[in-house]
Amino acid sequence: MEDLTLIYYTANKISDYFANQVRYHLWRVSSRKEIPIISVSHLPTAFGGNICVGEIGSSSWNIYYQILLGAKAAKTKYVAMAEDDSLYTFEHFSYRPEDDEFAYNTNRWNVNKKQFYHRRNRPGMCECICNRELLIDTLETRIKKYPREEYAHIKHLKYYGEPGRYEAELGLPIVKRKHFQTEIPVLTFNHRPSYGGVRAPLKTDVIKEELPYWGKSTDLWMRMHG
Repeated sequence: MEDLTLIYYTANKISDYFANQVRYHLWRVSSRKEIPIISVSHLPTAFGGNICVGEIGSSSWNIYYQILLGAKAAKTKYVAMAEDDSLYTFEHFSYRPEDDEFAYNTNRWNVNKKQFYHRRNRPGMCECICNRELLIDTLETRIKKYPREEYAHIKHLKYYGEPGRYEAELGLPIVKRKHFQTEIPVLTFNHRPSYGGVRAPLKTDVIKEELPYWGKSTDLWMRMHG
C-alpha cells in the first residue's frame, strides 16, 4: 500500500503496557502491506519514524499541531490518523476518499472497563483518512489564524475540532466532510488518561457486551491493559 502513511500521535500519558499493546496491534495491521508509520510524541518513542515535540501539554491545539508535523513528514498521497488508544483494521486503512474531502469512519465503538462497548454516532479525528496536502493546507490555515499563544484565550476555540465540522464557527474556509463505514468497527478505549477523559454513555448510545472480530469487551480490556 504505497499511497498511505499512518500518523500515530500520543502525549505519552497512558501506561507503557497499554501503549505497547496498541502499537503492536497497529504494527501488525500496517505490516500486511508495509504501510509506513510516523509517530509524533511528547517523549522519545521508538515507533516508526519518530518526531518528538517535547512535553508541550495536552490540548486540542497541540493534537492538531502533532498531526500537522506528521503529515509534513509523510511522503504519500494519503494519510490516516492513528491515536494511541485506538485499534484499527486493515479494512479501515484500505478506504480512499476523494482528494478534496476528509473521510471519517462512523463505525467506531468505545471500549469500557465496565463490561460493554458503546457506540455513539459521532465521528472523530481518530477515524480520519484524507489527502495529505489537503490536511496540511487545512491545518496550516487554521494555525496561522489561531496560533498557539492565542488558543487558550479565545472562547469559541471550543470548536477547535476535526476538519469539516466547525470551520464556520472558526471563520475558516469550509472543507468537505464524508462519512463511510467498514464492516469491522474501529475501537477507542474509554479511559481516564485520554484527552477527553472517561465519557459516560448516553441513553441514545448503542450498548453491546460483544462485537464480531473483537470479542467480549471485558476480555479485550484485560488483554490490552494486562
